[in-house]
Amino acid sequence: MANISDVARISKVSVGTVSNVFNNPEKVKPETRERVCRVIEELNFHPNLSARNLSRLKTDTIALIFPFSKRKRIEHYYSDLLAGITEICFQMNFKLLLSSCPPNIDEKEELLIYKKMIESRAVDGIILTVSKYNDERINLLIDTKQKFVVFGRSNLPLEFPWVDIDGKYGISEAVRYLSSLGHTRIGYIGTPNILMFSKDRLEGYKYGLKRCNIDFNPDFILEASVDGDEVEKGENGVIRLLSHNSPPKAIIVSGSQLALGVIKGINKFGYSVGRDISLICFDDAEWNVHFNPPITSISQPVYEAGKLVSRILIKQIKGIECQDSNVLLKPDLIIRESCKNLN
Repeated sequence: MANISDVARISKVSVGTVSNVFNNPEKVKPETRERVCRVIEELNFHPNLSARNLSRLKTDTIALIFPFSKRKRIEHYYSDLLAGITEICFQMNFKLLLSSCPPNIDEKEELLIYKKMIESRAVDGIILTVSKYNDERINLLIDTKQKFVVFGRSNLPLEFPWVDIDGKYGISEAVRYLSSLGHTRIGYIGTPNILMFSKDRLEGYKYGLKRCNIDFNPDFILEASVDGDEVEKGENGVIRLLSHNSPPKAIIVSGSQLALGVIKGINKFGYSVGRDISLICFDDAEWNVHFNPPITSISQPVYEAGKLVSRILIKQIKGIECQDSNVLLKPDLIIRESCKNLN
């Protein structure tokens, strides 16, 4: 079976030139490229993308590592993100490798997964999702000089490409809207602050209260664990909130799965959404518009974000200058019928 050295020897060029014919043909003179291509065809040569001696040979593949979930429900958030990423991969002739991290693993085990991915050299770049506070994965990717882009921001004082959705803005707009309806007892159900998007959304809640001159009440905040079933967490959490002596009359929920549980909990408590409790959900899942009453939601441009992260990463891999590698997208507040006007 022919190898790249055979192609180079018969074509009377270097191994690097043969590699460029596959990966950067514009760098090879037309007559040289034609000669190498003829030899490739005659020898029926196919490059081994995992060969370790071809350090300059690109795989034209990027990896997306999803947080693994045992839930049977498929969140549109990830399907929209994946749709945007795959569209750009198709347009720019790149392949997408999907992988996942098992649930409940510690930081060292998770870093090992990324190290193996990097050392395998099976991909040219990595898309990192669900950024964390003091995210060691980002440090690893920078230290190893691995090309990557993050869907989410970080508190780390480092320069790297990222695309994010402004959760602080989205939640603060939800508070502003509820305040305009006369609400002053506004609760919030979110996820742990170790996740950067959770931290941003909680900051948006606090900022929104301050902007609307509403007193902050820590008893109106509930942090739901991301372990286990989020629907169950939302259901149990809202029942605890509603059990207070002076409970909130409006609740903002930081995710569609949590919101499903919150609705169940409100009903179990004997209340109705839109009549007794006003509800806003961060993320506009398909069920939101079909629920009775339709749920006011904060719609995220996740599909657009998926296109941006893949485009930025592929440009980085190709050595193409990217005008803006840090993009903050704004969500939209979609007003429906789940919030009661108290004015």
